[in-house]
Amino acid sequence: MRIRINDIECRFSQGRYEIVKWQPNCYYNKQQEYVDNGWELSGGFYRLNNTSIDANCFVNPETCYTIATLHYDDGEGCCDMKTIGPRLLNLSKTDRADFFAVYEYAEDRIRQKELETEE
Repeated sequence: MRIRINDIECRFSQGRYEIVKWQPNCYYNKQQEYVDNGWELSGGFYRLNNTSIDANCFVNPETCYTIATLHYDDGEGCCDMKTIGPRLLNLSKTDRADFFAVYEYAEDRIRQKELETEE
Protein backbone atom coordinates (compact mmCIF):
# COMPACT_ATOMS: atom_id res chain seq x y z
CA MET A 1 0.00 0.00 0.00
CA ARG A 2 1.23 3.43 -0.95
CA ILE A 3 -0.77 6.63 -0.59
CA ARG A 4 0.90 9.90 -1.51
CA ILE A 5 -0.46 13.43 -1.55
CA ASN A 6 2.15 15.99 -2.61
CA ASP A 7 5.17 15.39 -0.32
CA ILE A 8 3.44 13.19 2.28
CA GLU A 9 3.19 9.42 1.81
CA CYS A 10 2.03 6.41 3.77
CA ARG A 11 3.78 3.18 2.85
CA PHE A 12 4.50 -0.27 4.23
CA SER A 13 8.21 -0.50 4.90
CA GLN A 14 10.37 -2.68 7.15
CA GLY A 15 7.35 -4.53 8.53
CA ARG A 16 5.33 -1.46 9.49
CA TYR A 17 3.20 1.32 8.09
CA GLU A 18 4.89 4.68 8.17
CA ILE A 19 3.99 8.18 7.08
CA VAL A 20 6.95 9.99 5.55
CA LYS A 21 7.75 13.44 4.20
CA TRP A 22 9.56 13.62 0.87
CA GLN A 23 11.98 16.44 0.04
CA PRO A 24 14.64 17.19 -2.56
CA ASN A 25 17.87 15.24 -2.05
CA CYS A 26 20.76 17.71 -1.75
CA TYR A 27 23.25 14.94 -2.67
CA TYR A 28 21.50 13.84 -5.89
CA ASN A 29 23.93 13.53 -8.84
CA LYS A 30 26.67 15.42 -6.96
CA GLN A 31 29.13 12.60 -6.38
CA GLN A 32 31.57 14.08 -8.91
CA GLU A 33 31.62 17.37 -6.98
CA TYR A 34 32.56 15.42 -3.86
CA VAL A 35 35.27 13.49 -5.71
CA ASP A 36 36.63 16.78 -7.10
CA ASN A 37 36.82 18.06 -3.51
CA GLY A 38 38.89 15.09 -2.31
CA TRP A 39 36.25 12.56 -1.25
CA GLU A 40 37.20 8.96 -2.07
CA LEU A 41 34.89 5.98 -2.63
CA SER A 42 35.70 3.09 -0.32
CA GLY A 43 33.45 0.20 0.69
CA GLY A 44 30.28 1.82 -0.62
CA PHE A 45 30.95 5.14 1.13
CA TYR A 46 32.51 8.40 0.06
CA ARG A 47 34.99 9.36 2.79
CA LEU A 48 36.95 12.45 3.77
CA ASN A 49 38.50 13.41 7.13
CA ASN A 50 36.65 10.85 9.30
CA THR A 51 33.33 11.70 7.61
CA SER A 52 31.45 9.33 5.33
CA ILE A 53 28.42 9.52 3.04
CA ASP A 54 26.74 6.35 1.78
CA ALA A 55 27.16 6.13 -2.02
CA ASN A 56 23.40 5.47 -2.33
CA CYS A 57 22.73 9.03 -1.15
CA PHE A 58 23.67 10.30 -4.61
CA VAL A 59 21.21 8.06 -6.51
CA ASN A 60 17.67 9.37 -5.90
CA PRO A 61 16.30 12.87 -6.59
CA GLU A 62 14.22 12.73 -3.40
CA THR A 63 14.85 11.64 0.15
CA CYS A 64 12.38 11.16 2.97
CA TYR A 65 12.12 10.94 6.72
CA THR A 66 9.51 9.28 8.92
CA ILE A 67 6.94 11.49 10.63
CA ALA A 68 4.83 8.76 12.24
CA THR A 69 4.20 5.02 12.32
CA LEU A 70 0.82 3.28 12.34
CA HIS A 71 0.05 0.02 14.11
CA TYR A 72 -3.31 -1.73 13.85
CA ASP A 73 -4.92 -2.46 17.24
CA ASP A 74 -7.18 -5.53 16.97
CA GLY A 75 -8.91 -4.75 20.25
CA GLU A 76 -9.90 -1.24 19.21
CA GLY A 77 -10.37 -1.98 15.50
CA CYS A 78 -8.28 1.00 14.45
CA CYS A 79 -4.70 2.19 14.10
CA ASP A 80 -2.56 3.65 16.83
CA MET A 81 -0.26 6.40 15.61
CA LYS A 82 3.14 7.09 17.10
CA THR A 83 4.78 10.33 16.01
CA ILE A 84 8.52 10.87 15.90
CA GLY A 85 9.39 13.77 18.19
CA PRO A 86 7.95 17.10 17.01
CA ARG A 87 8.16 16.27 13.30
CA LEU A 88 4.38 16.44 12.83
CA LEU A 89 4.27 19.81 14.60
CA ASN A 90 7.12 21.13 12.43
CA LEU A 91 5.25 20.54 9.15
CA SER A 92 3.91 23.52 7.22
CA LYS A 93 0.15 24.04 7.26
CA THR A 94 -0.12 22.56 3.76
CA ASP A 95 1.98 19.51 4.64
CA ARG A 96 0.01 19.06 7.87
CA ALA A 97 -3.28 19.07 5.93
CA ASP A 98 -1.80 16.52 3.49
CA PHE A 99 -0.59 14.44 6.45
CA PHE A 100 -4.08 14.16 7.92
CA ALA A 101 -5.62 13.40 4.52
CA VAL A 102 -3.07 10.61 3.95
CA TYR A 103 -3.62 9.35 7.50
CA GLU A 104 -7.39 9.19 6.95
CA TYR A 105 -7.02 7.18 3.71
CA ALA A 106 -4.38 4.91 5.27
CA GLU A 107 -6.44 4.24 8.40
CA ASP A 108 -9.37 3.15 6.24
CA ARG A 109 -7.27 0.89 3.99
CA ILE A 110 -5.37 -0.70 6.88
CA ARG A 111 -8.62 -1.38 8.74
CA GLN A 112 -10.16 -2.97 5.61
CA LYS A 113 -7.07 -5.11 5.06
CA GLU A 114 -7.06 -6.29 8.68
CA LEU A 115 -10.76 -7.15 8.54
CA GLU A 116 -10.23 -9.16 5.33
CA THR A 117 -7.34 -11.00 7.01
CA GLU A 118 -9.57 -11.97 9.95
CA GLU A 119 -12.23 -13.52 7.68
